[in-house]
Amino acid sequence: MHPEWKSICNDFIQATSYAVGDLEKGWAAKYDFSKAPPTYLRYEEAIVHIPLGNPDFPEAPALWELLNNRRTKRNFTNVPLSLNELNLLLWGTQGITANMEGYQLRTTPSAGALYPIETYLLVNNVVGLEKGLYHLDVERWTLEGLKLEDVAQVAYLFTEEQEMTRRAAVNFVWTAMVGRTEDKYNERAYRYIWWDAGHVSQNLHIVGNGLGLGVATIGHWFDKNMNEYLGIDGSSHLSVLMASVGKTTGKGWKHDRRPT
Repeated sequence: MHPEWKSICNDFIQATSYAVGDLEKGWAAKYDFSKAPPTYLRYEEAIVHIPLGNPDFPEAPALWELLNNRRTKRNFTNVPLSLNELNLLLWGTQGITANMEGYQLRTTPSAGALYPIETYLLVNNVVGLEKGLYHLDVERWTLEGLKLEDVAQVAYLFTEEQEMTRRAAVNFVWTAMVGRTEDKYNERAYRYIWWDAGHVSQNLHIVGNGLGLGVATIGHWFDKNMNEYLGIDGSSHLSVLMASVGKTTGKGWKHDRRPT
């Protein structure tokens, strides 16, 4: 633990706080999307490229019922996810739903519609996918296989041996490309990327619970190791949140919420 963490955090809050009159009125409306950093990340050199296509949308519970019954479940089984289930989870968190002038809109909100959040997957058990590290090319709606290997132990070690990550069908790792948001919002970007990540993770919970899957968000992981594994610099592009997803079993949420 950094000995000055509290002072550093307070300095961050003060440095990114505004009062009336601190900003030129209407400054944000002058942002030029045509000069923005690239919205999409792509790995042309990926080992495999797997087009996902449009997911097949099943019947879903009513919204109020779904919200009332939403729970974090992590007692995962070894039953795999189908590729369509994974596609639905990805669409619910990053799917493009409309084209505007110069940019796209998605299933989750983003500050300024800048979408700094990228999705990486540590795939353990999904029908039709080899185990490995994948990245979602949002624009082409394609999974890019970056490392085809057993990643269960990677997830387990980098989350300080949280057993659910080794047993999950897939572990989501969300990252932020800070420049996309910083280019418009300057120092405030470092607040907005966390909010954007929260919107994405909440949609994962809603869609996952709607599909009858277990979803557990992970705030405790070793950032430095994960950034290195993903091949990102941890500064301009850094990991910001994780989540485990899979089929679950057990006697009920309260009994099984902390499986051994």
